[in-house]
This record gives sequence, structure tokens and C-alpha cells, in this order.
Amino acid sequence: MLTGGMTPAATTLHITQPAVSRLIRDLELDLRLELFRRRGNQITPTPEAQALFSEVERSFLGLEHLRDYAAELSGTRSGSLRVASLPAMALGFLPKHIAQLCATRPNLSILLDGMPSHAVLERVAGGQFDVGFAALPADRPSVILRPLKAAAVVVLPIAHPLAERAAISTADLQGERIILLGRGSYFRHSIETALGPLAQNQSIETPLSAIACAMVREGLGVTIVDPFSAASFEGWGVTVRPFTPALDVGFALVIPRNRPLSKLAQDFLDALPITFR
Repeated sequence: MLTGGMTPAATTLHITQPAVSRLIRDLELDLRLELFRRRGNQITPTPEAQALFSEVERSFLGLEHLRDYAAELSGTRSGSLRVASLPAMALGFLPKHIAQLCATRPNLSILLDGMPSHAVLERVAGGQFDVGFAALPADRPSVILRPLKAAAVVVLPIAHPLAERAAISTADLQGERIILLGRGSYFRHSIETALGPLAQNQSIETPLSAIACAMVREGLGVTIVDPFSAASFEGWGVTVRPFTPALDVGFALVIPRNRPLSKLAQDFLDALPITFR
């Protein structure tokens, strides 16, 4: 149909002309259709052959589409990624690295949702999200928790005298107004333990570390938060320094226990500049 004759068809297929004739004859017998009318060395396609050829072309286009789509999936140029996260990581850290992922994979479908940690566990366990990030302690039989190696940092106004120090300890914070995170979390308990008496009678607190950093920027005090939230504010009116001794922020990666990660999800996690314990 494409070449107009048996001999050029044989040349295109790299087989002999009698082999082409035999293949066409076998196809006609199998389909119980006359596909070509033969007049000496000339062949003319029948109306049935024209109709069949149109259908074959559509099928081949569909197969090409499937092949291209499979190639995109194997190369992670397309596909979908659904990430659930506590706000501390969803507000700045994860969008930055999702943007880097999309830069080389423009056909990705991305969903990033910020929510409380207990909801992260529920949504990943239920299959609504591929991966999640939550605060410890947490437990659910249908997910696996991989704690992140991440230490707390101190966020200071950019011109604060303590900004000259390489790291900041509890003793350095004597006399400072400390903006505390909301009560009831593992991280808040760790901060209170580290600060000791300094945690008493502090007048400002907020449930979100991003709000605490914004308050520091406005000169309301200093705060101790996770490094992911602090990174979004560094250079925007605040300075970030390590807190010493190191204080674990208690975050964990959440992945499904009985559902394998897609190649795209695994590539995304591999590219994140974080390590796990």
C-alpha cells in the first residue's frame, strides 16, 4: 500500500519479492478478503484494502503513542507525583525541589498538599499520596517511617549581635525573647528541654515555624525551628545559625508499606538533599 508494488515493498522490507507475494496471499486467505487485484506485474488495492489500511494506520498510531508514553514513563519525563507534607516542609523546601524536578520533566502532573502530620499518615496509607513527610512520634501499620537527619537552627534578625557566632547555644540566648512553637509537639518538647528555665514566661508562640520566622524578621525576637522552614527566610531579613548541641527536629519520610514506589517518586526522593537515619 505504501510503495505501490511488490518489488519496492520487498526492497523496503529487505525480503524477496516472492516472499511479499506469499505474505499477501496468506493474509487474504486468513481475512477472507481480496486485498489486491493483479494484472500482470501491476497490482491495484481493492476498496476493502483501502478501508483495512486506514484502520491499520490508526492502530499503528495508537501503538506509537503507547510506545512514546512508555518511553516517557521509563525516563520519568511524564507521570504523576503526589506529595503530602507537614507545612514546615511544604511551604518552601519541597516547592523548590519540585521545581527542579519539573525543569527537566515538563509533562509531570504534580500535587503538593500541606496538612497536619496525622493526616499525612492517613493519606499515604490510603493511597491518595505517593510519599509524605510528617513529624514524629507517629505510627501506622500500613506505612514505613524513615526519620530524617535534620537538626534545629536558630533564626535571628539579620543585624542581631549573635549573628556573628558560628553556632548558638542555650547560654547565648540568655536575655533574648524567644518565639516558641505551639505546645503539644515532639519538637516543642525538645526545645523546652534544651532551653530549660529560658522556656518559661516567653510571651510569643505560634503553631507554625514559618510564622515564627516571619515574626523574627519583624524584630519580635529569635526562634528555634527546623532548617527547612528557616531556609525559606534566610537572606530575607533573618540570619540562620546552628543550635548547639544538635537538636533533632523529629521529621520523617512516610512511604507505603505494601505499595512499591514509582520510579518517578524514587527519583524525586533520591534528588532531595536530605539523609535518613
